[in-house]
This record gives sequence, structure tokens and C-alpha cells, in this order.
Amino acid sequence: MQRGCIQPLRTPPCHPIRGRRASCLTRTALAIFALGAVLSGGACSGAKKGADEPETGLGKSDAISSTRADDDADEALEKLPVPPITKRSFQEHPAKVVWVFDGESSTPRKMSIGQAEARGYTIADLSNDWVPYIFTQKTPGQDDEQKNQYRKTYIGLANDRIDAYGDELEAHERNFLELYGIPPTLRVVWQEWQSLATDIEPCLEQAGYDPSVFQRYQGVIAYSNKGQNKRNKSARLYMNKLAKQMKSARLDPSSPSDLEKASEHPKTRAMHKKWRELQDEIDVIDHAQRRFRCERLFNSADGRGSFEPGVYDSATTHALANFEKKHDIMGWGHFKKDNLEMLAMRPREAVHQRLLRVLQERVVLSAKIVEDGSAQRWKKKFTWKDSQGQEQELRDLVSEYTDAAVSALGLGTLEAAEKQLAFLSDLGEGDFENLLVGYQAPPLPEYYGENMEFSVVIDRGDIWYDFPYDELGKRKAQPRSRYPHLTLFVHHLDQKIPLVHWRTTIGSWRNELKDGEVMLKYKNSDVGPRVWKDIVAAPVWIPPASTPPAELIKARWRRGKFVKDVSYDEIGPGYRSAYGLVAGYHIRQNKDAEGNVVSEFDNSIRTHGSVDYMSILRRFSHGCHRLYNMDAVRMFSFLLAHREYTRQGQQTVGVRRNIEHEERTYQMKIDTRGYKYELVEPIPVMVTTGNIKGRRKTPIEGYLPRPVPPSAADEIEIETED
Repeated sequence: MQRGCIQPLRTPPCHPIRGRRASCLTRTALAIFALGAVLSGGACSGAKKGADEPETGLGKSDAISSTRADDDADEALEKLPVPPITKRSFQEHPAKVVWVFDGESSTPRKMSIGQAEARGYTIADLSNDWVPYIFTQKTPGQDDEQKNQYRKTYIGLANDRIDAYGDELEAHERNFLELYGIPPTLRVVWQEWQSLATDIEPCLEQAGYDPSVFQRYQGVIAYSNKGQNKRNKSARLYMNKLAKQMKSARLDPSSPSDLEKASEHPKTRAMHKKWRELQDEIDVIDHAQRRFRCERLFNSADGRGSFEPGVYDSATTHALANFEKKHDIMGWGHFKKDNLEMLAMRPREAVHQRLLRVLQERVVLSAKIVEDGSAQRWKKKFTWKDSQGQEQELRDLVSEYTDAAVSALGLGTLEAAEKQLAFLSDLGEGDFENLLVGYQAPPLPEYYGENMEFSVVIDRGDIWYDFPYDELGKRKAQPRSRYPHLTLFVHHLDQKIPLVHWRTTIGSWRNELKDGEVMLKYKNSDVGPRVWKDIVAAPVWIPPASTPPAELIKARWRRGKFVKDVSYDEIGPGYRSAYGLVAGYHIRQNKDAEGNVVSEFDNSIRTHGSVDYMSILRRFSHGCHRLYNMDAVRMFSFLLAHREYTRQGQQTVGVRRNIEHEERTYQMKIDTRGYKYELVEPIPVMVTTGNIKGRRKTPIEGYLPRPVPPSAADEIEIETED
């Protein structure tokens, strides 16, 4: 499954960014924004030009050479009053200047950040050192700077400098973490684009790569860890039989035209069909391997891999996983429609799509917006009234702002994007260092402000409390048609307006270790009113002392050998940790008769990011409400940008524990719980009861014996935390 979609001006069919998005950037939308409409940021109605301001700005050569970040950027402009610094402002950015784009045909003008903001331009940070708001170290306009430890790691991962363990990447290695909440920098995308002509495309041509095989095949090729060469043996057998039948029918098996005739000849068509069905699958695997090898997506031999052509082996399925991560595809370990469509695209088209996805995240998080059309699709007829009494529909600001930026920067077509990327890389300090761009975006809805009022509803959907096995140990069917969803609302003029409506998770029956035995326990998601008071970036899970050693010590393949160590992947901080890149803590506030908070209770339920997209799509959690990492990053960054908070900073701890496992001692070291923001006014969260199905109306308390071995192939997994 791919997530959303971006459609530039002339591209192959749309390839989604996130599954919750249904619309693409269309030629019409881009044309609308190319007209310049109204300007955003501070509800400005237009960009006023000074009397001496040139109509076209700097010439290209002047724009590239004029890199000083001082007041001469504004010499030709009428000085406007600089607006106050808010959390949406870039006036403290080290770049000091913005390269303003007024349309596809215009050359950018260098302008001070203050003057760009005064003229209502929306600014996007395209710098290599950019981070989402949750990983900032200082609130604009405030004296509250505190080091954010994960910031350096995030930047290193986005720039392909280090891996998840902090080790330097080898020359051929890439991170491909977009699916997990860390998109690459534009420099990384540009370097890949440059490598197409020098490395990848010549390699594919030499390998005889044919993308049409992916268009020809309709179906799913599933991976199995055994018997994969059976397909190839059967195809050879059928081909031998077909060759004999063709000779009998006076057709030449070595002739492509006669082979095509064999598909309709009465003596050969049945055998041809059997052979063709298998050969189509082999062709898909074979040509995918050629592409994976040329793009160095295998995990061995410097990315070139070791494999048997046309055989869907372990090396190939891991390379497919890397290809899917590179192109933001939620993979399932099979060749199927979404990855086949991406394989059918030329590498240049695929890189262009990647560029547009990366740009979208920069635009969205720089503009501090969140409305992605999911609420619009959920409540198609919903309207709200503005202060003038006018009916307003829900909007997809993500698409609107991305359309505007793509149009202004001239990145909408494949041909233009390559030239513009080269041009952008030369601006300012060069190579995308400290690069800010300004563009004209649509006006924000009037409910936007510095301190917006929000609320959240988490609908738990269909709930089954019944024990999931019968007396014979057979798994019972417990179907769900209504899945859990999280909806973020803004309150404006006594109206409750939905901003996003996303899939999430709830708890259910899960395996847990009790006294050394695998038992089943129902992990409930708390129901009722809660609040988000603490938002923690790069949160850390501290395992309880009762956690079995086998769950804390994991082996990983690294630099040609297996290494066993403490599983900091799950502990954090990191994108793969139990709580993902960011978490909002669910707190139950107990109040007296006058409404004063007298106590608070934390039952360890969180709304948090996760790399486990399978659980969000169809499974469960241990009670927490999981979101795709990038969604969690978007939402909590948006909330912090539009809500008053206190920056508490890094929450230091000193957890040290010796773990005995397989006659060896490992030391677990945890120095932080994450980077904490405390909201001045907590955001109310209501978790609904949901639609309880089955006989039981309340969860079973305690542990129950598992009637089947833990290795049984069902959806219940052995886990110790979210």
C-alpha cells in the first residue's frame, strides 16, 4: 500500500504518499496557484512591491553569485514593518535570507526573512540541517534554548551519513526512512538524480532491463522461504513440452512471432497458457533483480547481491523491501500492484516522485499546517461558518500548499525538475546548505492563530472482549468492519471543525510472558476523558524489571556478522522504538467539585508514532494508539506550533541494569526519557467505548493459558510493549 499521491504536470499515473490521501496534484490546481491568488502567512491579502522594486528580480547569474546574507538583499525593496517573531516565523534562521519565487517563469529574488514575511510569503526550509518542529532546540522569539539530543541523529539519518545505530554508512548504503518518518534531504535526492546518468541507467541498459514486464503481469507473487525454484523448474518443463507441440504444429519455438501464434493455435494454446503464466512471474522477478542490482539495493556485495536470476529468494525479498522503503510503499513481502507500478516507472520518474514527496513534507512542516484532506473525505458535506457568517468547506491544505510550492519552484515536470534542482543547489551557500525559499500560498482558514483550541476523539471501532480461541484451541473469527480512528478538531466560534481523521490502533489479546510462560492477556485501551499534557520527542521506553532477558537482547546483522546486544531499537530513542519519533501521554485528571485538578494518573497509554504500519492497517497494539511516524510528527509539530507550552527539554535518567542472557552479561544504559514539551493548557482527548461485539461486554482480567503454541501462524504476537 502506498500513502497518498502527488501528480506533477506530466508524469505517469499517480503514486501515493500516504494511504489516507486520495487526491493528486493536478495540472488545474497548479495552474490556479501559478496565478498567484492571495498570499498566506498573517492573513495578508497581497504582496506589495516598493516603488523601486524590479519586476523580475535578479538574473539567474546574479541570484547565484549574490550569496551574502546582509541587508543588500532588500536594497531594491520598499521597507515594510517586520512582523513580530512567532512560532511560525523564520526570522531567527541562520540563513538570514529567503530566495523568493513568484512563479515558474520568474527568477528568484534574494530577500531578508523579515521582509519576505512582511510581504506575506510562505517560507519552506529546504536546508540539509532542517528538522521537524518537535526536534527544535529553541522556540522562536523566546529565550528557552535546550539541547535536543535526537536532533543530530535525525539530521545524520536524513543526510545518509549514519545508520540507525550511529555507524557511518558504507559507500553504497542508503537509509530509505521516509516510510518511517525521516524523509531524505534534497541533497540526497539530487545526488541520486545525478547518479542516474552516470551509473544506474547505463547499468540497466547493459542488463537488458525491460519495465514492460511489470505492466504485462497482473497478480501477486508471494514470497516463501522454501520451494521458490519450483516455479522455474515447472516453467522449463512446460517450455519443453510447448516446443514439441509447436514443432508438431510447424511453428518455430525460437521465433518470437511463432511463440505468439502458439497462444492461439488449437494444438499449443493450453500448454502456452501454462508456460506463459509462470514465465510472466519469472520475468517480473528477473527484471526486478536487474533493477535492484543496478540501484544497489541488495544487502550484500556492495549492494549488487548474490542471487539466482528469476528465483524469488531471500536476498531478493530483502532487496524488494529496500525498494519499497525507498519509494514510500507499505510492503508485505510480495510483488503486488503498488510495487509493480513503481517498478514499471523509469528510474527518473520514480526519483521525481520521491522529490515531490520530500518537498511536500518540507512545505507542510515549514508552514505548520496539518489538514491533509482526510477529514474532508470523512465528512464530505461538512461546512463551518466564518466570522462573516459565510459557509466554509473543509480543505486539503497539504495539497494546496504543495501545489503552490511545486508550481512556484518549477518542479512540476520531470524535465524542469532536474534543471531546477541543479539551480536550487547553487543558491545561497550552495548544496542546499541553509536554503530557504519563499512562495505565494493560499490564505489560511481564519481559525488559525498562535494559541488555537483543540480536542481529540479516538473512536475505538469494533471491540471483541471474547477469548479468541475455542475449547479445541482453534482461533475464532472476530471480524471488524469499523476500525479505530483518531480525529483532531479545532474549536472556532462555538464550532468543532475536524482537521484530520486517521487510522490508529487499540489494544486486544496479546501474548505476554508470565513466570517464564507465554500467556494471553487482554491489553485494554482506556475509555473516557483524558488529556494530552506532555508531548515527548524521541521518547524512550524503560522496560520494567520483570521483562524477560530474551526480550531485551536481540541479534542483528552488521558488517557481515551477527551482533547480539541490548535491543535499543525497541527502547529508543529512535524511529523504530516502541513509541516511535514522538508521543502524547494520556493523562486522567481527577477534579474536585469546583473543577480543580487534584490528582493525575498515567496508565502508560500513549498516542505515538510507529514503524509497524501493519498493526495500524489491520492489527492491534498493547493499548496505545499508534500512528504512522510521519503523521505523528506532523500532528504533534502542528500542535506545538499553535499551542502555548513550556519547553522542559531532555528528561535525564540514569537507568543501569545488568542483563544475564545465555551465560553472558549485557549492560543496559538509558540516559533519557526523551525531550519534553509541557502544554500550558492540556488538550482534551475522549476515547470512546466503541462498538462492543460478541458476548462479553467487559475485558477478562488477568492472564489466561494459551491453548496453542506461540509459533502458531495467527495475528497474536509476542511483545512486551508498544
